[in-house]
Amino acid sequence: MTQDELSQCSFLVVDDDELQRDIVTSVLERIGGTRIFVASDSEGACALVRQHSPDFVLLDIYMPQVDGFALLDQLRSIQPRLVVIMVTGSHSPSDFGKSMDHRVDGFCIKPVLPDIMLKTLSTARLRRQDLN
Repeated sequence: MTQDELSQCSFLVVDDDELQRDIVTSVLERIGGTRIFVASDSEGACALVRQHSPDFVLLDIYMPQVDGFALLDQLRSIQPRLVVIMVTGSHSPSDFGKSMDHRVDGFCIKPVLPDIMLKTLSTARLRRQDLN
């Protein structure tokens, strides 16, 4: 994806940690993202998906109350073709495996670097297009 293509996309960053939301948002801005929404919990994320229908959701796995996998199911019930990338600090192979079981479109380990994010977004978009 080019910067021009990214500037046309919208993003939802969901993480309970404010610093992590800021970091992911900053990375998206560095690679050309301009329409970025943020949520700290499942309620906010669901509302933003309904309101803005983002092109990508960058979703933390470990959050209080509703974890990323349960939230993924909620978001996909709202917008089935949503491109979802799990962004986590976990290095656990089981988290990666569980992500694939939940049909996520991409997986990034924090801290996410701009070149990794760009590649993950591009690959995730292609993967979701292949499924539709």
